[in-house]
Amino acid sequence: MIDKVGANNFYKDNGDKVKQNWFLYEYANILYSKIEERTDLAVYRKKRGRDDILAFCVYFSKRLRRSISHAEKKQTTGIAIDGRYVYEFYPGNSRTETQKLLEAASEAWEEHLFVCSNCPNQCLTEGFEITDMFDNLEKTGWPTV
Repeated sequence: MIDKVGANNFYKDNGDKVKQNWFLYEYANILYSKIEERTDLAVYRKKRGRDDILAFCVYFSKRLRRSISHAEKKQTTGIAIDGRYVYEFYPGNSRTETQKLLEAASEAWEEHLFVCSNCPNQCLTEGFEITDMFDNLEKTGWPTV
């Protein structure tokens, strides 16, 4: 995975370096990649610019926390990839572009769950456990900004 969204967007101090934030960080990177590779989002990319898209991916990812929590507590049968999250970030966004972003978000979610199914870290089930994965990024020389 390439750190495009900046790991430091997901923690303010050592107490925030938990597995759920790591999970959201990875998801935001995958979402960014999906947006980057989709040809039907070329106009969106040109119109918004890299920094805005990065900020959107961080926002959208963090917005999933409540949905993840509800799914963990069995209050829902899955997470919600909700158009509201797009409209909160981009008020007045077109329905068509919002739908394309939601498709990218769903693809990113499915890909992330597939990758995580083979990972021993259990970021979703042990979400509030402190992890050293953020610190390991800095040790390996990956920029976290």
